[in-house]
Amino acid sequence: MPRAAFTWVTRRLKGEVAIPLITTNRINMPEVAEHVLAAGDADMVSMARPLLADPQWVAKARNGRGSAINTCIACNQACLDHVFENKRASCLVNPRACHETELLINASAQRKRYAVVGAGPAGLACATTLAERGHTVTLVERDARIGGQFNLAKRIPGKEEFAETLRYFEQRIADTDVDL
Repeated sequence: MPRAAFTWVTRRLKGEVAIPLITTNRINMPEVAEHVLAAGDADMVSMARPLLADPQWVAKARNGRGSAINTCIACNQACLDHVFENKRASCLVNPRACHETELLINASAQRKRYAVVGAGPAGLACATTLAERGHTVTLVERDARIGGQFNLAKRIPGKEEFAETLRYFEQRIADTDVDL
């Protein structure tokens, strides 16, 4: 589903009702929300899944750090699918979602050197989390770009948003000083 796919509904209703209207669905980046509001398509935007993907979404947007947002890729696998199966919601791009008190990332008492082999999503998450904990990390990848199999997945029609995960990890690598 395209970003902001249902704003046409609130746009049409705006001239018909005298109350503020909120639009939702696939508004996952600040520039999308800003466009919806600037175009007058709604009075407010509502987000749920983007906040599972990145609980710091609002703070990052407010501080002009949109490139640091871990973007919801609309896979629905760990959020909606889990809820429909009466399981705890989580997020494929943020495994800590709904587990924040259990999966803590604390600074390490002793700084170590690590080598992580493979810059697919798991290797990227491992390398940047180790660096966030204060370790020196070298990430080794045989290809000229990060992403592993995600580079194939993002080419599937309807899965183009997977590229956002790689954009996020490129920013994380820079922010955490992982040596690639």
